Amino acid sequence: MRASMMQVAAAKYMAYILLLALSPLLAAAQSDDTPQLGITTSFPGNELSLVKNGQLNRVVFSISNLPSADRVLTLEGITGAFLNQKKLDGQRGRVVRNMTTTKLKSVPLRMVGGKPVQVPYDFHSEFKPQNMDVEFRLLVADGQTSKAHNLLAYKGSVTIVEPPKSWFDIQLLSLYALLAAGIAFSGSFAYKSYLGGSKRKGGSTRKAVEPATAASVAAQSPAASSKTGYEEDWIPEQHLRTRSKKGKGKS
Repeated sequence: MRASMMQVAAAKYMAYILLLALSPLLAAAQSDDTPQLGITTSFPGNELSLVKNGQLNRVVFSISNLPSADRVLTLEGITGAFLNQKKLDGQRGRVVRNMTTTKLKSVPLRMVGGKPVQVPYDFHSEFKPQNMDVEFRLLVADGQTSKAHNLLAYKGSVTIVEPPKSWFDIQLLSLYALLAAGIAFSGSFAYKSYLGGSKRKGGSTRKAVEPATAASVAAQSPAASSKTGYEEDWIPEQHLRTRSKKGKGKS
C-alpha cells in the first residue's frame, strides 16, 4: 500500500515537472497565433504579369484554408509595394514605392459553399519600362484576440510596359491642338507681314499723288497765274504810275 502511494506521488511529481518544461512552448504557441491562410494571387487576362503605365492593373486574391467557425477573421485592407530587384529584403532602397492601401469594410473570411473568398485589388504604375519585384499584403483582423495581422499574399516579378498609343488619346489630341494653333498663328503673321505690307505701300503712293494734283489745279487758276498775285483795277492810277517809274529807275 505504502509503495503504491509512493508511486502515485512520483507520477504526480513527474507530471508537474513535465508541465513546467512545456509551459514556455505552450506560451509561444499561444503568442504566435498568426492565421495560416492559403492565398493564391492571379493577374486576370495577363499571364505575363505585365504592368501598364498610367492604367489600372488588377490582381485577384483567392483565399482558402480558412479557419473554423470558432475563429472570426475579417479582411480590413490590401496594400503593396514596388521593390528594387538589385536589393534584398531589409536593405536600404529595397522598397522603391509603396502602393495605395485599399481599405475594406471588414470582409468576413469564411468559406461560402466550399468556395474560396476572392478579393480584387487595383494598382497603377508610373515607372520607365523595366522589370521590378512587387509584393502584396493582406491586413487581417482577429475578432477573438483583437490583433491585426499583416500577411504576405504575393511576392514576385512583373514587367513595366508603356500602353499602346491611340489616335484618340487625350494627350495626343492636346498636342495636335497646340500644333494647329501654332501653324495658324504663323500663317496669320506671315500674311500680315508680306501681303498686308504691300497694300499699305500702295495706299501711300496714291496719297502722295493727291497734293501734286491740287498744286497743278491751283497753278491753273487766274489768281495764281498773275505775277503780282492781286487785281489792279481798284488801285488809283497815280500809285500805278509811281510804281512803274520806280521799276524803270531800278532797271
